[in-house]
Amino acid sequence: MKITANFSTIRSDFRLKIDTIFSAGTVTAVLGPNGSGKSTVLRVLAGLQGIDSGEIVFGDQVVNKTPSVHVAPQERSVGVVFQDYALFPHLSVMENIAFGPRSLGLSKKVSQARAQSQLRSLGITELGHRKPNQISGGQAQRVALARALATEPSVLLLDEPLAALDAQTKESVRTELEKQIDGFDGCVIFVTHDPLDAMLLADRVVVLEDGTITQEGTPSELAARPETDYVATLMGVNLIRGVANQGVLQVEGGGVLSVPQVDLRGEALAVLRPESIALHLSRPEGSARNVWQGSVRALTPMHDRIRVSIDASPPVIATITHSALADLKLSVGTSIWVSAKTLMIEAFVK
Repeated sequence: MKITANFSTIRSDFRLKIDTIFSAGTVTAVLGPNGSGKSTVLRVLAGLQGIDSGEIVFGDQVVNKTPSVHVAPQERSVGVVFQDYALFPHLSVMENIAFGPRSLGLSKKVSQARAQSQLRSLGITELGHRKPNQISGGQAQRVALARALATEPSVLLLDEPLAALDAQTKESVRTELEKQIDGFDGCVIFVTHDPLDAMLLADRVVVLEDGTITQEGTPSELAARPETDYVATLMGVNLIRGVANQGVLQVEGGGVLSVPQVDLRGEALAVLRPESIALHLSRPEGSARNVWQGSVRALTPMHDRIRVSIDASPPVIATITHSALADLKLSVGTSIWVSAKTLMIEAFVK
């Protein structure tokens, strides 16, 4: 079932404006910083919060339309997994899962059969008699997912489904979650602030910043062409703004870059990956057409490499090996030369 969402909602001084389509058979991640409106999107789609203008259509059914249409949550064919899982502490795992279909008016026998089926599907049959305080975080996540799926919804909404897990548990549960949502033929929408979750689980990413969609596309499209500083930071690339003309980018704030896209004209964005930047203690000689000077602002270890933040025109972030760091003897404040080959830069008009 396709969801067409074109609405706005206002709470206090915050305004959320959404205009997009969520397609059936597609896993969409809603990605954004804290306070951007991600969870509000899910609450509105679930029917737990109203809208102030616009409309929302599930398939052929208008579920929200100002001023008078608001279809109740239980009539929307929506399954929800909340961030804290929201399991009923006084009910067993089996009873928690059966609660969903029971709330739709199904008989106790049918509801228990669906619960048993979900327990088997998720490989947690042995947990059926336990209470929520007797299971782990990863198990609770599976139970919450099973409860949502037991209603046989057309839409599955997940609010930060992995946020409550420790790093070790998160990896295994992410793999399990991927299997479950891959087998779901409805519309899946999940909220996250973790770009890794979005890259690994989603077919499509919608980026929210300050209540507005700033970019949407496949994970690879966002990685290749980030359109905001937030997206560029998430994708681990340098995003450089300027004005392009005949293969030259006059950088906003100072500096000039040679770019391979010679046909570009006007305001443009350029993407330069940190691993494509070379650092030197003296002005380099070689084939790189882009050479400029700066100073080291920060050094940050990241796994097997070092992230070097450089104050320059344009400012950039480079990644180098530990051996390169030792050879260059870098520290905060060190004067450094930066170089990047033209072909390593991709520029485009926003």
